Amino acid sequence: QAARAPAAIAQAAKVPDGLESGVDFPIVCEVCLGPNPYLRMIKQPSSKECKVSGRVFTSFRWRPGAAARYKETVICPEVARAKGVCQCCLMDMEFNLPVGVRDALLKGAKDGETALPQSGVNQAYYYDQVARASREEVESGYGRMANEKLLKMARSSPYYDRNLPKLCSFWIKGQCSRVIEGSCPYRPCCGTFRFPELASNHPLLMQKLIADLERDGAVKVMKDKSEEMNDIKEKLKDSQKGNRDDNIRKRYHGNDELTAKYVNKAEQMDLEPPEDESITSLYVSLMGMPLTEKEIIDQFYAYGEIKSVQVLPMSNCAFVTYTTREGAETAIQKLHGNLTIRGVRLRVVWARPQAKRPGQGEGMGGIPAPPPLQAAPPPPPPGYASFGAAPPGVAAAPPPPPGARPDIAPMGYGSGKIVYPSMDPSQMGTRPDRIPPPPPGRPPPKK
Repeated sequence: QAARAPAAIAQAAKVPDGLESGVDFPIVCEVCLGPNPYLRMIKQPSSKECKVSGRVFTSFRWRPGAAARYKETVICPEVARAKGVCQCCLMDMEFNLPVGVRDALLKGAKDGETALPQSGVNQAYYYDQVARASREEVESGYGRMANEKLLKMARSSPYYDRNLPKLCSFWIKGQCSRVIEGSCPYRPCCGTFRFPELASNHPLLMQKLIADLERDGAVKVMKDKSEEMNDIKEKLKDSQKGNRDDNIRKRYHGNDELTAKYVNKAEQMDLEPPEDESITSLYVSLMGMPLTEKEIIDQFYAYGEIKSVQVLPMSNCAFVTYTTREGAETAIQKLHGNLTIRGVRLRVVWARPQAKRPGQGEGMGGIPAPPPLQAAPPPPPPGYASFGAAPPGVAAAPPPPPGARPDIAPMGYGSGKIVYPSMDPSQMGTRPDRIPPPPPGRPPPKK
């Protein structure tokens, strides 16, 4: 179900008043700017070549904080606006996730999405069109609608470990001479003992390294030749392998290892059963195939008793409902990522209850349900004839207007009699006998 992204997730840095985004100020996220609201930024007109398109652009260089490294823009503003990413870290500007993860999780990202041009001539033409378009037109398609899974994975707080100093390659080899003098600006020689490179895959080794550095210092740990310390340094060295320019292009196009890791984590979220234990339905994406109920039942009946199968060709999906929760859990454990019909792999996830949209009632198809019928008021008591009065709980009828005909009886409760002259059919029109006499001193009207 599509949902609006909350404002707390937005990570795009605000452009100062009087400056143009991409020309006088870079398109960057709040994480790359750092927590300090005051910083000095160096502007270098036409000094860098975009790592993705090869276009020459105005680059910016700054230091996010005293304990951070210098950062700079690596792609041109047209390339950043085309996908709504940061010019420095290439992360999504609204959800603070790799752009490949956002494109994979957004609705329709995998079905018929237009690929970005790869050749030089097509790239030049495409980014020229992006440069001519306004900022609102280009960025209107990103971050406006997000599914529930994307909102769960989005970062709600800045991840400033991205601004840490780089690792000292000479320290890893045990040959850094500046760490002895205390002038090395890189980790861990500078006194920063944080290693996000080991946090996800080797948390125990990271804790061991930090404990040794805090106890013995960077110089003594650098000279440590034990087998365990050599293993830690080898893993730090492996994390720095690869070509920097290739990594930037892979990150932009969503082909890097970090994107694959996030996408795999998102797929595992589909296996988590919903908290509502009454939900026993599974969602099956048909991938545009005209499948029948029998073909779907043949794949699902072995895991439990099926209550119903609903195929929706217009929505390109189907819903399989089991009689028990255990049957649905067994089916999704066995068929998630393994369901193949007619040689096509289909996606199976838990069905989610549809959230109500603004102004939507309980009716079918978003049509508000009619209000419930109210019981008719009770009849008046026998012999009831007082004007304007009504039984308890019923509003009294209004009195007749001044000048009403005395021969017309006032309408009591439930009598159905005429109250106003306009309700009398005999008074409609201008009958000659009904025309009032002219005022004194005025001749009568001509017939």
